[in-house]
Amino acid sequence: MRYLIGVGTYAMGDDGIGLHLVEAIARRGLATDFEAIDLSGSGYGLLTYFTEATERILIVDAARMGRAPGEAVLFEPDDVESQKILSGISTHEGDLLQVIDLGRALGTPVPPIRLLGIEPAIVAPGMDLSPTLASNLDRYIELAISAVRS
Repeated sequence: MRYLIGVGTYAMGDDGIGLHLVEAIARRGLATDFEAIDLSGSGYGLLTYFTEATERILIVDAARMGRAPGEAVLFEPDDVESQKILSGISTHEGDLLQVIDLGRALGTPVPPIRLLGIEPAIVAPGMDLSPTLASNLDRYIELAISAVRS
């Protein structure tokens, strides 16, 4: 099975891009050969998909990369290093890269994972995407579907 997983929170503007993307894919019926997952709860839920049956995972999330707002970048977990400073293991804060490392440390079968990071324009209280990200949603959907299929 292939999974396209959106993460983030709707309540913080562009931080919800992964969730908006998964919602749009589901609403349009585009998940024909993969499963679109809303992982808006704890990022530790990602470990659920680390099984022998998982062919690949694409994670879509807002990512501060120092790029222009709205720019999308595909990368693998080993290509980057997290800059997040966390207080420890918690279900209230998270770092997907640390969750992937935890899966490896636990000996779970970590499938091939790619991330689609989208540079946010606005991360502040609010339920809507910024105009920059909202106007590019269709492009992000095409990029994500292509990445989860390849």
